[in-house]
Amino acid sequence: MEQQSKKPGMDPRLTLILMVLVFVVPVGMAIVLHSIGDGYKTDTTTNWGNLVTPVRPIANFSTETVDGEKFDREMLNGKWTMFYIDSAGCNESCFNNLYTVRQSRLGMGGEKDRVQRVMLLINDGNNEQLEKIKEEHQGMKIIRLKDDVLAEVLKNFEFEGLDAAEKAQRIYFVDPLGNLMMHYKSDISPRGVVKDLERLLKYSRIG
Repeated sequence: MEQQSKKPGMDPRLTLILMVLVFVVPVGMAIVLHSIGDGYKTDTTTNWGNLVTPVRPIANFSTETVDGEKFDREMLNGKWTMFYIDSAGCNESCFNNLYTVRQSRLGMGGEKDRVQRVMLLINDGNNEQLEKIKEEHQGMKIIRLKDDVLAEVLKNFEFEGLDAAEKAQRIYFVDPLGNLMMHYKSDISPRGVVKDLERLLKYSRIG
């Protein structure tokens, strides 16, 4: 009697291995990235993104944008957020950083809708450049916080040995769960930020 031929199909053991890899590899990449406390280099460029270890949940807050739209802590959930802190007086370095934020998001092409931009204004009373900021960076959420809440939120962005958050002009990444997980020094090149953001979005299954 002729033996029946095996039905075509993938080896169950191989299927199991592939399923494990699908879930393990992204987690492994995240662990490796977060284990590098002093940042990692993006390919062969000189741009560095400094990972926050452990990641920090952003303090709860509720406020409005300068255009009167509601904005609270929950609106950091579900998307990657490029977060910038500065005065509405916005000097040249401030505008350079806002340009980097805008161009880095645009550099994500079809993935750009996974990224939102938020600027937190320091309440120093200087609104000289606010209209120019709104005109040049349409689509970016610009928010203010009351002084007592502002102080609490700013604690999330402070790092030992670095300038205070309200003066440092750093750019930050907040993950889709509302956790601060990376920061950049002022005047960083958009090219390096794009490469880091591409890597994060590639291995992220949320946001």
